Amino acid sequence: MLDVNSVRDDFPALKNQDLIYLDNAATSMTPEPVTRELINYYHELGTSVYRGIYKRAEETTNKFEYTRRKTADFIGAESSREIVFTKNCTESLNILAYSLHHWKDRNGKILVTEMDHHSNILPWRIMAESSNRFQLEYVRVNREGQLDMEDLEAKLSSNSVALAFPAISNVIGAYNPVKKLTDLAHENGALAVVDGAQWLPHRQFNVRDYNVDFLAFSAHKMLGPTGLGILYGKEELLEQMPPPFGGGEMVRSNTKTEVTWNEVPQKFEAGTPPIAQIIAFSKTLSYLNKLGMSSIRKHVNKLTAKALRELEKIPGLKIFGPGKGEERGGLVSFNLEGVHPHDLAAALDSLDDIAIRAGLHCAQPLHEAMKLNATSRASFYVYNDEAEIDRLVDAIKEAKNVLGGEK
Repeated sequence: MLDVNSVRDDFPALKNQDLIYLDNAATSMTPEPVTRELINYYHELGTSVYRGIYKRAEETTNKFEYTRRKTADFIGAESSREIVFTKNCTESLNILAYSLHHWKDRNGKILVTEMDHHSNILPWRIMAESSNRFQLEYVRVNREGQLDMEDLEAKLSSNSVALAFPAISNVIGAYNPVKKLTDLAHENGALAVVDGAQWLPHRQFNVRDYNVDFLAFSAHKMLGPTGLGILYGKEELLEQMPPPFGGGEMVRSNTKTEVTWNEVPQKFEAGTPPIAQIIAFSKTLSYLNKLGMSSIRKHVNKLTAKALRELEKIPGLKIFGPGKGEERGGLVSFNLEGVHPHDLAAALDSLDDIAIRAGLHCAQPLHEAMKLNATSRASFYVYNDEAEIDRLVDAIKEAKNVLGGEK
């Protein structure tokens, strides 16, 4: 298991602080080796990638491409050419939606789920509404917020172009059966697009084992810098896709009359990329590998299980998501009867410097399906410990007395 005290010392924002940070599903903290590498880029390199033929520019490019190779290894990709750097998971999914619109030559349905984050709904919705060739259709969830597999199988057909879904719900923490969903998509001739933003921070994801066509995730949810997303795509599919952005580096030749796109993945990386963030992300992957993804998963599971046990003892508190014994992502969403989630979050911050998330979590369709106006969410990571769960529970009880929740 992880030595949390030792881990916590690696995080400047938490060192010698009494903050209980339980908003990791939104953004994680960044360890010192990563921030040090960010600073090192600006202090020691500070140059652009690819174009320079002087030593410092070549060193920058080498570090940049080293991160690409390391990212490919981290998710089991066959080649670093299958790794596209973006600015976040949202941009990755927007690239896919745009390219699909201009690439696929047949009409059909784009399936998303009611449990999806807005970033895996709105790009497809915008694409479908701007075209008369595609129709957006939602796969239902049940009252507990979990995917309705019967509804999915009924809606998947030879007319389906893509199935886009989250590996783990960012609201209720429910795991989706990624391999089964991918196989169902492929059996119907559809592409399998996975939002891995909540999965990658806690457990290994091998793209070849799951046979996904595309995977999107963000660095800032897994101890990395902000402003960096990753899009994995099978190389043969990326080769077929048109680029959504025009600019420097993504083009091999551009005359007044003819244009030739660059090869993948540069074809999708127009303009100067987030160089510092990409180089620093290699240190993020090293840090995660040092801790061990298996150890991270066990630690987060242990914290989540304790939170479920202790929170359910609070009268008037209702927990949403998978039941006892079912594995879930490292988060617990709940409501306290008689207290609005926003008021509870503000009270926890004021009473004991506890940071949780409150609201719709960019997943309004799921809340509507579950007949909820908002939820409170506590999410856990490598620097959290069981004592913080106890303090969370005590603070909720105190907030309940202060705010006048149901007895």
